[in-house]
Amino acid sequence: MNSSKNLSLWVLVFIGVILSLYRITNVSDKEISWDVLGYYMPLPATFVHHDPLLNDVGWLYQVNDEKALTGTLYMISSNDEGEPMYFFLLGMSFFYLPFFLFAHLYSLLEGLPADGFTSIYQYSLVIGGIFYTIVGLFFLRKNLRHFFSETITAVVMLILVFATNYIHHLTIKNLETVNVLFMLVNIVLWYTIKWHEDRQLKHMVFIGAGVTLMGLVKPSEVVIILLPLLWGIDSKTTLKEKIKLVLDHKEQLLITIGAGLLIASPQMLYWLIKTGMPVYDSYKNPGVGLDLFSPHIMDVLFSFRKGWLIYTPVMLFALAGFPLIFKQNKKIFFATLVYFLVSFYIISSWSEWWYGAGFSNRPLITVYPVLAISLGYFLEFVTRKGRIWQIVFGVFILFFTFLNQFQWWKFRNYIIDPTRTTKDYYWSVFLKTSVKPEEEKLLLVKRSYWGKELFEHRENYRPKEVQNLTFDEGGTQVQTDSTGRKFYRVTDDEIYILTRAIPYNSLTGKDHLWVEVQFDLRYPEGFDGPWPCAVINMDHKDGSYGYYAPEIKPDSLHHGWQSYRFDYLTPEIRNRKDKLKFYIWKRGKKGFEMDNFKVTVFEKTTP
Repeated sequence: MNSSKNLSLWVLVFIGVILSLYRITNVSDKEISWDVLGYYMPLPATFVHHDPLLNDVGWLYQVNDEKALTGTLYMISSNDEGEPMYFFLLGMSFFYLPFFLFAHLYSLLEGLPADGFTSIYQYSLVIGGIFYTIVGLFFLRKNLRHFFSETITAVVMLILVFATNYIHHLTIKNLETVNVLFMLVNIVLWYTIKWHEDRQLKHMVFIGAGVTLMGLVKPSEVVIILLPLLWGIDSKTTLKEKIKLVLDHKEQLLITIGAGLLIASPQMLYWLIKTGMPVYDSYKNPGVGLDLFSPHIMDVLFSFRKGWLIYTPVMLFALAGFPLIFKQNKKIFFATLVYFLVSFYIISSWSEWWYGAGFSNRPLITVYPVLAISLGYFLEFVTRKGRIWQIVFGVFILFFTFLNQFQWWKFRNYIIDPTRTTKDYYWSVFLKTSVKPEEEKLLLVKRSYWGKELFEHRENYRPKEVQNLTFDEGGTQVQTDSTGRKFYRVTDDEIYILTRAIPYNSLTGKDHLWVEVQFDLRYPEGFDGPWPCAVINMDHKDGSYGYYAPEIKPDSLHHGWQSYRFDYLTPEIRNRKDKLKFYIWKRGKKGFEMDNFKVTVFEKTTP
């Protein structure tokens, strides 16, 4: 084998070995947690608990209590009747399945706990993730070699892996969707190239299968269909030719659609059984969603919290490659640019635009196979410009690679905070390997993902009273006791008491508020109903989020009036027009008495 003629293959082997060794030596006992738990859930439900429809979620609560895999079980949705169902689609579980079955069979044969969560399951899934990473790189190389030389292909692969956030999300985070999506985009791209060369049925079927699987992994990723649809179009003439080409192969198209429906049939059958509809939106989370008319484009690109070009600046060269594609290969320019722009817009329109605790902007890795092509064209441009250009470009690449690796190290060691980094904090710790206590004050507010919030450093906040009911002026339900004290009598038929909703943007322009709810309450003798709750939440047009409802539990029913106080940190605000809502929820049949109902919001005053 001539190594110079197979440089990109050797680079593929090198990258595969490095990523595999790093990943297999960094397996945690919480691989199946948070979102991954949601993707994985159908497998233990089906094969361990014999409940593929998820009619009973008791086992999941028990597992989470024992292993602390997630703060809340947000990955459980419900149908219109309130019955539990999977929040995520089944796509990722399809890819986990062979590796789950291996671990499950091994556990059964060896007499080990076959519960779906022991270390053998976690290691098996990790190995599966490595397999999909290697397949993705294999097809990436094939795609790049179609356009570029061995050298350009090798350099693009090295840059993509070691100078971008790919290195994080396809190693220690390789069980998440982006690993599989990166692979599938490369597969769809390769068979798009092949079908436009030879028009073979099998290549169109592979395209259809890839598009379907991407939709089952993450529904918004069906926009990948733009790539094969627009491929080869650069004018009205070629558009007409493309339409004629598809119509001439309508039998292939129908077979491909049939294959896609077959692949999607388990998901559609599940929806049909659980909801009576073959297609159903199980993504019921008012706090997070797609807001197409409110994109966060500048934040996604340049925010120090998670900005793509702040943490992955080398991709500026990939963006610069699009004009070069236009000049040198117009047949693919429209398809690649439109797919990238549409994908980017959808990614930017997700209300939680920072996408959790990922490194840089995680979902953009899905479009890296296309950006790899534009990066390749930019590299070709540099090689034609002479030695000085090549040296300058090489210096930038080395610096960006060092910066990416160093910032990734800082990220893994929480010097760059996964969710709370601000511009001031970023520059305060830039190129540093440790954090001082005073620098931590520059971070965004600390949020708990496990329930109760603790309001600290009140001195840094300005209070504003938004509700103060003393009932001294009387009213239809105001009574007076023997001491002359006036109070509000909650009748037996009331359920939601003293309800009020205030637009968030009328309270503050900041990213969060602390809310303090105080009141006095007296239960009647013999009160035996369930305790009422003090409810605080944010109201969005699709429902409530950030729901907090602590029970109002007295020390003793014989102590008469008792004072209560509850603190609440507003969640990440989806829309500033959303409303802060608070009320008392009487869950039982018997009433009680209330006084001095006071609500105060606290706005941050210091940077």
